[in-house]
Amino acid sequence: MLDFLGWIDGITASGVVIFGVVFGLFFIYKARKTKAKILNYLGLANLFAGLMYLGVFLDFLFVLVTTINMEYPITYGIVGILSYIWLAPAIITAIYIGAELLIPKAKWYVVIIFIILSIIFEILIFTDPFSAFKFQDPTSPGQLLSNYSVQTFSIAGILMAIFLLTIIVLLGVGFLVKGFQSSGILRTKFFLLSMGSIFFCGFGLIEGLFEPDIWVIFVRIGYLTSFWLMYYGLKT
Repeated sequence: MLDFLGWIDGITASGVVIFGVVFGLFFIYKARKTKAKILNYLGLANLFAGLMYLGVFLDFLFVLVTTINMEYPITYGIVGILSYIWLAPAIITAIYIGAELLIPKAKWYVVIIFIILSIIFEILIFTDPFSAFKFQDPTSPGQLLSNYSVQTFSIAGILMAIFLLTIIVLLGVGFLVKGFQSSGILRTKFFLLSMGSIFFCGFGLIEGLFEPDIWVIFVRIGYLTSFWLMYYGLKT
């Protein structure tokens, strides 16, 4: 049976997956209704970002249904793969949003570069997940969820750092500068987009580098908050 931290980890991961998918579909619906094309990309970005907790979510469901973890002992790194397979498409769609708003003439050059880096990242996590992540079996099956964190100095870890730093610089700092250069409602929108980008990267980085404990509640709430900040920054 799951202990307290296992329940916290599972419930918060479930919340991120469910709300990420719901927010994503809602934003896509709003995009179709208002004909705001860029909201389509935000919807996709939120969908993919929510699914980055899919491995933890499925491990939680496995424990609830079978009382043992999805993979115990960890042999293939399935929990990590099922989660981080969604990082690349989340980053690509987020980069597209930033490039479209900040450097529209050069957007496809930037997006293509990140598509290539993303393909490399996906190949690495599929072919050698144990070089990309540090895995830790639960102390006993069914008590805690399988734990994993990023191998910081692996090639996959370095690519992940490039992805997140680019989001912070291009979207976080870029939108912040645009905010200071603007006025009125446009300034507010750019500030919200900047905060949303920084929240997404900051809380995502904390989640990837550290083991979950009671503070995971606040980390995942902060991660979810980034979806709404970006939505209010983009909605017409």
